[in-house]
Amino acid sequence: MSNKINFVTRIFLIALLFFSVVFPLKAQTVKASLELGKRDPLPRFFEVTNADKGLVTFGNMARNSSRFLGLFKYDADFKQQWSKQVLEQNGRSNVDFMTAIGENIFVFVSEFFPKENTIRTFYYRYNLAGDPIEERKVISELPDEKEHRVDLKYVVSLNKKQLLCYKNLNSPNSKERILYFIFDETGEMKQRGSAELPYQDDKFQVRKALISNQGNIFILGKLFLENKVKTPDDYEFRVIRFDTDGGMGIEQYSLKFGDKYITDINVKIDRDENLFAAGFYSNRGNYEIIGTVFCRFDETGKQEVSVIQKFTEGFLGKFLSGRQIERGQELRNFFLDNIVLRSDGGVLLVAERYYTTYSSMLDVYGYWVDRLIHHYDEIIINSLSAEGALEWSTVVPKFQASENNINLSYFSMVTAEGLVLIYEYSPKNLPQTLYCNRVEMNGPVSSREIFLKSVDRNVSFFPRSSEQISNSQCVLVYFREKEKAYSIIKVDFEE
Repeated sequence: MSNKINFVTRIFLIALLFFSVVFPLKAQTVKASLELGKRDPLPRFFEVTNADKGLVTFGNMARNSSRFLGLFKYDADFKQQWSKQVLEQNGRSNVDFMTAIGENIFVFVSEFFPKENTIRTFYYRYNLAGDPIEERKVISELPDEKEHRVDLKYVVSLNKKQLLCYKNLNSPNSKERILYFIFDETGEMKQRGSAELPYQDDKFQVRKALISNQGNIFILGKLFLENKVKTPDDYEFRVIRFDTDGGMGIEQYSLKFGDKYITDINVKIDRDENLFAAGFYSNRGNYEIIGTVFCRFDETGKQEVSVIQKFTEGFLGKFLSGRQIERGQELRNFFLDNIVLRSDGGVLLVAERYYTTYSSMLDVYGYWVDRLIHHYDEIIINSLSAEGALEWSTVVPKFQASENNINLSYFSMVTAEGLVLIYEYSPKNLPQTLYCNRVEMNGPVSSREIFLKSVDRNVSFFPRSSEQISNSQCVLVYFREKEKAYSIIKVDFEE
């Protein structure tokens, strides 16, 4: 009997040792916490300031009134330093964006002027002490398009020292034009202008814009070569680069991979302006995936790598039967969320399965009501080497469904060891709180675990409001049901 116990103990210890080697247990701690109770106003925007590692938020000055809006500044421990009213609502204004660049805090506001039928976008700039530097400075004045909005978009560079404000101008009978404004870390507007792209406006669909640490602009777009997409040759993804100082002019990067449908693609630039593009392809059409695509360009625009590779049957077998694989069936409903740059020149592709269903029910009055249900399920991760080879593919199991999708999906934290995927979950007979899976850089996935023991039960997580702020820290936002209070916490992943 004792020998049997000893044998079982030895097996347990060996398994525990193996688990600890494959999945080293990395602790994470809460370094700062901002608790907003029933009487505290809730922020519309927040950002950690690089200059002093503090927190700045923007929102209503009072919990029960949206008339006065202002800034709230907190130190590195998330203790309030000051608050300042910025504007009074007049029924014609929209707060578009708030950010911190260097030692400057920017707030952008668009206001509709009915007599002129125009929308003016203003910005307010303050220093970290709350002193006003510029107030209601006009950045643009454009005709009203719809719902009294201009849809000026805002992008911050990798080092958070460049801010790009841009708009895809509506010019259907002429070339595509991009209006842009660039602010640097001094807070000054260093560039403003427009760029004409070498495509007709109605043929080119802007998907994404990036600004490099050097202040140059990269635009990912989909070029339609035919009005209706019937074959892979009817469209093409391209990246347009233009140097805002006029140095290189406009450069084009073609993201073409033979006779395959490119169904989803994303781009990133590193600190040296090397361009990485990665995504999925299909043999059948625009809405399925069967493998990965990857290409990389150096800072001069020279293409270094271009590879297309099919998923392994082992990976496809996690979702499809053997018969379905033989018939050429592909994966559906997976959408690329992010590409993570690896230090060796490769990338990780992170995608999530999303789809909707309808559910009918009888209400209290006896009428049938259709409910739209959002489903956010498995996360798939594919690792591509610097040469574009598909090294491994893995699945993180997750199943979420609700009419309200604001708390669904996940937040990904990139660490030196791999990825930590954090999401709200409610397993059977276990608390609804923040859970996570850890994905090592060589592919293994840990089992699901509670992310922070200190986080209350029955919390609602806001993954789209959370943010990674450094190589080892992130900021998470969640609502505590019991206290009816919001928490903004800074989490540090210890070595």
